[in-house]
Amino acid sequence: MKSMILMALLMLTAFSGCGGERLSPAALAARKALQFARPQEALDKLSEGTGESTPVGHFLRACALEQLERFDAAKAEIKLALDAAPNNPKYKGYSLRLKLFEGDETAITPLLELYDENPSSAAVSLYAIFAYQAKHVKQRSESKLRAARVQLDRAQAALKTALSLSGEIPEHHRELLGMAVWFEQADDAIKLVDALLREDPDNPEFLRDRVKVLLMAKKPNETISAATALFKQQERTEAAAVEFGDTLNRLPPSPVVLRQYESLRETFPKNTALVLRHCWSLGKAGRSEEACTELSNAFDQQTDPRRRRTLAQSAVAIPIEAGDADTAAQQLKRFRKEIRDDQMIAYFEGQLAAIRKDYAGSVTKMQDVINIYRADSNASPELARIALDHMQKTLTEQQLGEQIRNAAELTLRRGGINQYDSVNIRKEAQSLLNLLEVHDRPITEKPKSEGPAIVIPDDVPVN
Repeated sequence: MKSMILMALLMLTAFSGCGGERLSPAALAARKALQFARPQEALDKLSEGTGESTPVGHFLRACALEQLERFDAAKAEIKLALDAAPNNPKYKGYSLRLKLFEGDETAITPLLELYDENPSSAAVSLYAIFAYQAKHVKQRSESKLRAARVQLDRAQAALKTALSLSGEIPEHHRELLGMAVWFEQADDAIKLVDALLREDPDNPEFLRDRVKVLLMAKKPNETISAATALFKQQERTEAAAVEFGDTLNRLPPSPVVLRQYESLRETFPKNTALVLRHCWSLGKAGRSEEACTELSNAFDQQTDPRRRRTLAQSAVAIPIEAGDADTAAQQLKRFRKEIRDDQMIAYFEGQLAAIRKDYAGSVTKMQDVINIYRADSNASPELARIALDHMQKTLTEQQLGEQIRNAAELTLRRGGINQYDSVNIRKEAQSLLNLLEVHDRPITEKPKSEGPAIVIPDDVPVN
């Protein structure tokens, strides 16, 4: 009996390919390599001996070539797989997904139809997520905002299927993990990354994935533990310390987090990036004055003009982010000449006005930010975009308040609600819905930012 069970398990392993197709040792090795994001190794395995020329071999080769961003070669390989197995839904779905990646929107409908026909296929479910996302973007561009949100709900349902059947598609585990993170499916993402780490515990990318997933899951103690493991794996280098600091900056500023910063700064006392991240966390902890003192000390010791300017900007940005208008105004007065950026200064002044509830003044300053961008080719488009979003939100909130007051007045009239009032209330309600649609509109297609809202240059120097 034991020998029969063992034989059955071996047969299941051998037939773990697509559509019941037998997998050769080379194909099995290639799938394993793809699971661990080693596409060149997958190609090498598939080329051993006489080469893997089965449909599943062509499919796995296409997956590896796609990971290497050799898209034309990937399309050629999936075509060979489809020529040999034209009814295979996995190969059909993969081919349609490649078309989507080229921006071909005609692939959306057939890919979703394929998903309807094969709702229990892990691979097709994964590919359908991309189609739903593409449809979401298309409908948003057409201002069909509510319909677009439905597509994300459907994408999430497809993701649940793909995650529940993830054992069928090891070659797509990294993509599946990315989708779980994007849709904030923390428990499933943790299971996936822990399974990968059990087989390759020292893989730095998997360790980074685990940190990212634990951050998303809002598990600060486990996140610090995982980040510490990555820091040690990277041999405690200065670059690894800055990476550790990035992680700490995304956590609530607890005493444990702040102690970790202190330890890193003791090891690398002159590292500007660590100073900045530490001070952002101090600001989030309500200690903006202490953060500004640290930044002032670092500023006085720094000789590099670019780093001095970054420190000066942060000395204003951190108290603004903390809602500390008085400290922010003091810092802006001190560092205005050092910042030497009219657009950034106008933005800070607009934020200060908003904190002080001078909404008209805030909108005026944000308009200055946009006007500077229009007139100066060196001005920041990102800062202009944020200023525009701020203006839109401020004005929308003011209009919402006015609409609510109007609707309330109509319902409180002494004579009761007559037919005329009823029509006006419906108009007010529709206007409110329109305003809420604008107010709730996401800024980008990306997941929610975990960093500070104030714009600080992305290329913060390591030292």
